[in-house]
Amino acid sequence: MIKILNLKEIQNNLEKQTIVVSKTLEEGLREVGERAVGILDRNTPVDEGRLRNSMSYTIAGDVVDPLRAESSGDKLRKITDKDKVVIGTNVVYGPRVEYLAKNGSAGFMLRSYKQLLPIAKRILESVMKRRFKWTQ
Repeated sequence: MIKILNLKEIQNNLEKQTIVVSKTLEEGLREVGERAVGILDRNTPVDEGRLRNSMSYTIAGDVVDPLRAESSGDKLRKITDKDKVVIGTNVVYGPRVEYLAKNGSAGFMLRSYKQLLPIAKRILESVMKRRFKWTQ
């Protein structure tokens, strides 16, 4: 027997699946944010530790500060997007360390990004496969 769905049932099903996909993506992006802060923690040069401890990520209106920055002004600002994660710091001298440091630490964010990219891809694939039991 073939069940025929009406338009309202189809729309309800699509809305439910959209919510599931959105929550799954957010879950994966949070995991990417955690891993990113860990990578940045290892790669960030340390003098007094303010820059390293300020690394945080923000997603869906939530600023997550795994390293517990001493100053809330050092953490990233909130973003409301649920489909992206922003990773980094608001420490004023961060760009100078990234672009102008003469002690070999220049480019620490770019190095971290390059390390994170394949990891992030694997995390997002894994989260989606787990949720939807996809196979290749």
